[in-house]
Formats: sequence, structure tokens, C-alpha cells
Amino acid sequence: MAVFELKMPKLGESVTEGTIGKWLKSAGDAVEKYDLIVEVQTDKVNTEIPSEVSGTLKEIKVKEGETVPVGALLAIFETSDVGAAATATPAALAAPARPEPARPEPARVPVAAAPAATMAPPSGVGAEDIRATPAVRKLAAEHNVDLGRIPGSGLNGRVSRKDVEDAIARTQAGGAPPAAPAPAPAAPQRPTYAPISGDQPVKLTQMRRAIADNMAQAWTAPHAHAVMEIDMTNLMRYRDSVKAEFKAREGFDLSPAAFIVKGAVEALRAVPLINASWTEQGIVLHGAVNVGYAVALGDEGLVVPVIKAADEKSIAGLMRSIRDLVDRAKAKKLTFDDFSGGTFTVNNTGPLGTIVSSPIVPPGQAAICSSESIVKRLVVLDDDSIAIRHRMNLVIGFDHRVVDGATAARFLQTVRDWLEAVGPGVAVH
Repeated sequence: MAVFELKMPKLGESVTEGTIGKWLKSAGDAVEKYDLIVEVQTDKVNTEIPSEVSGTLKEIKVKEGETVPVGALLAIFETSDVGAAATATPAALAAPARPEPARPEPARVPVAAAPAATMAPPSGVGAEDIRATPAVRKLAAEHNVDLGRIPGSGLNGRVSRKDVEDAIARTQAGGAPPAAPAPAPAAPQRPTYAPISGDQPVKLTQMRRAIADNMAQAWTAPHAHAVMEIDMTNLMRYRDSVKAEFKAREGFDLSPAAFIVKGAVEALRAVPLINASWTEQGIVLHGAVNVGYAVALGDEGLVVPVIKAADEKSIAGLMRSIRDLVDRAKAKKLTFDDFSGGTFTVNNTGPLGTIVSSPIVPPGQAAICSSESIVKRLVVLDDDSIAIRHRMNLVIGFDHRVVDGATAARFLQTVRDWLEAVGPGVAVH
């Protein structure tokens, strides 16, 4: 019998570690090639790792909830497949190198003595409080490196293996390791949290921690919001007239979301400053129109995969893309490429019943819009008659360094005018 070692795959160019979410097989289970073995969570996606061999899962090396670096041994199999490598990483999940268009990093407003990307533990922090994997701690101990003096470049100031290796190289070259930044002035002490009977701690997942970090970074931009009400009556009537034929052809429903994304795309063409990014060197107008589409995963969190080249798609094409992204998000089948390159985001909170929300602009973008519930309301028309109409609020959240209120209003007006004009003359195909 041959031995096969399942190791943590490299799930993206910037990913250095992953957290074991759930083992889908137990020690002693028979496994077929391509059976799903374990769920892995990173700061961007959750994914499931398949087996590359048929055999028996003999030993699980990493417990659920543990975070380990890329290449760490996850499990050992016994297999009769002598052609299988003794040690391997699931090749199907290793992200291929993809050249990506250069995109400027969004500016970050300083909120402490040092940026979050180079956080180091303040004086007096215990070794157990330093964010580092066991492998990194072991490497530091072997070379007498004080982790508390190394600025961590990883998520939340996590000290990576490369940070330690760089410190070792500096020491061997005769240089001193970088000094930890001086502690910031003491902030007012917050009241200590007093547990209440019945409290239940909820451990942070990689996804929840990433959402928290991204939102905290995003909120450093000066946010503003504007709301405009849109008459969706003609659009809803038109959708009702074509949805049966659409479903027969495509196999799924035609959602108002496809029209809303199409309206946003048309507005981005007309108001290009919305499709932009802020940098310290200036504002960058994006040539590509890549629309992030927010997908709620219940209590697990929220993901925002991207519809690439959204301006080249028809309403039907956008509906196919939305359906594909939503289905793969809920099945945890999204890849890192699905999250790259977004230039603007649409947040469709209407199905959840909201009527007004305050969306946060994703880092690296200038704006986000949120489509609210489409509801029937009594309204007074231009001729002073009263009618029942389908109405929807459309909210834009924008980075006020890039977009002013007049520009935001012009974007909303353009979306409104396009949506209110939808009818038999608008092609769905």
C-alpha cells in the first residue's frame, strides 16, 4: 500500500494560510478519487478540497477550526494507487498564475501610529497574543527571533514566515531587526465587558474576520449617501409579459435585479466618475465595467463576486451571470478570480424587505448602489390623478473624495430614467 499526504493547497496568489472549516470524511472512511474531503476557509472564499486518490483516510492531522499555512499536512491516506505521489497538494485547487491589470491601491486614512498592514504588538504584549502560526513560531524560536519586534505584514498584523525569514536575513547581514513602533498614547479605557447569564460566544470565521477588516478599511473613506425613488410599474408589467418565455428558454426566472444591474451599467457609461478609484496620486477612471454583485449567505456572511465586462452583456446575459454567481456562492464554488477586478458594486437588498439602506463602499471603488423593495404605493401623478404604482428606492453610497452629491444624483437620475423607460422596445436577449 502506498501513502498519500494531503496538504493545504495554495488557493490564491495572496493567500498564505487557511482554516479548516469541516471534515467531510472521518478517519477510517473509504475514499474515492475526487470525493470531497474537507472544507477550507480563507479570507476570501470557502472551498472544498477533493481527494486525488482512492483509498482509506487513515489519519487527520489538523482539527476543525485550526488555521495552518499553505503546504501544511492535513491528512494521510493509504492507497493502492502506486502512481500517486507520496506528497501532493490538490492541483485542481491551486490557483494558476493570472496576469491581472494593474490597479492602484486605494488610499487608506491613517488611524493609528502605523498602518494595519504593518502592525506589531505593543510593548508588554505576551507571546501568546502575537498572531503567528505554530510553524512561524517554531522558526522564530530556532533562530532566537523575537516575534514581538517584527511588524506583521499579514491579516490583522499576523507575522508570516517571510517576515521572520527577512528578520533572520537582516540579523545575519549584521543589521538589527526592526524595532517595534512606539506604543500610541493610551486611549481611554473602555468598560470591561461583563458577561450576562445565557451569553454564547461565537467564534469568528475567516469570512467574518475578513468582512470586519474590509469594512473597517472601507469606512476610512468619507462616505455620503443619496436616495431616489423610481417608478417600476412599466418595468414590472414588461417583465410579467416576458418572464414565462424567458423561463422556458433559460430554465430560471427573470429577476428585476437583471434590469437594475443593466440600468447601473448604462449609468456608469454616462457618468464615468462613478466607475473610478481614489489614489494619493489622483482619481483613476476605469475603462472596464466590472460589477460586483453582493450575495448574502445568511449568518455566514456576505460575498461580492464580480460580473466581468458587464457593459458587454444583455439583460439575459446579466441574469445568467447573476444566477451563476449566486448558485456558486451558496454552493461554496466561487474561485479567487470571481472576486477580482470589481469597479462598482450593486447590492440588491430588496428581496430582504428593506426600503432604505446605507451601503458601505468597497475598498478600491468610488461608489455602490443598493436597490430596495419594490412595493405598491398610492402616488399622485403629473395630472393630479391618484394611482397605484410599483415604486422602488435606489440608494447610492459614495466616496466623497471622488464623487460629489451632484454627480451621485446624476447617476441616480440616469438609472431612474433608464428603468422607467423599460418596455416592449427594450430587448431582453
